[in-house]
Amino acid sequence: MKDHLLRLIRIILNPIGYDIVKYKKTHPSHIVLNHLKVYDIKTVLDIGANEGQYSINLRKAGFRGRIISFEPLNAAFQSLLMNSAADKNWQVYNFALGDKDSISSIHVSSHSPSSSILPMTRLHTEAAPGSEYVKEETIEIKKLDSIYSTLEVEDDRVFIKVDTQGYEKKVLDGAISTLPRINGIQLELSASLLYEGEETYYTICRFIEERGFHLVQVIPGFTHKMTNEMLQFDALFFRKDQ
Repeated sequence: MKDHLLRLIRIILNPIGYDIVKYKKTHPSHIVLNHLKVYDIKTVLDIGANEGQYSINLRKAGFRGRIISFEPLNAAFQSLLMNSAADKNWQVYNFALGDKDSISSIHVSSHSPSSSILPMTRLHTEAAPGSEYVKEETIEIKKLDSIYSTLEVEDDRVFIKVDTQGYEKKVLDGAISTLPRINGIQLELSASLLYEGEETYYTICRFIEERGFHLVQVIPGFTHKMTNEMLQFDALFFRKDQ
């Protein structure tokens, strides 16, 4: 019955260019989940959540722990609110994280996940046509150090995911006092400069390793559509002594 239903659905979807495939264990969220299990992670801080895509996929993969998401964009946050509403173990906050408590502006991209506090480079727009900035919004920025005690996660094993479009180092700079309490980190890192003023992967990797973490996994990410050069990737780090 299940296979018959699947065939019927494919007959409808295939002519318009869609298909149904099994959710693969090689999906990035499954790769992340496997490491979360090894290190017994109980709470994930989703920094740069956009509409909650990362957390939704992590739930689909099987993560049942606590999720705390941070997203400054107004429209994306409204979608994040709706996506998290039925999940009692998922909290959301409408501000960005950075290296100081302040008010700033963010460049909003026509492709919402590409929005950034930093200006976009020509390489980025060439590699991803349609990602150009279309407007700016005023946002609030807080340091993780400033709010960490309010999250009530001191007794948890905590993992932070940072996907902030070139602003990752600023997020880490605002978490210097918090990092010793963190068990694992996932960072979106750039192999080439996609945002003006961002730091590339080697300086951030050195910064993280100097604070007691070691690299355990690399997940391929954004690739140039013309050259096939990988411009961004995700790196997973965990504490060396755990």
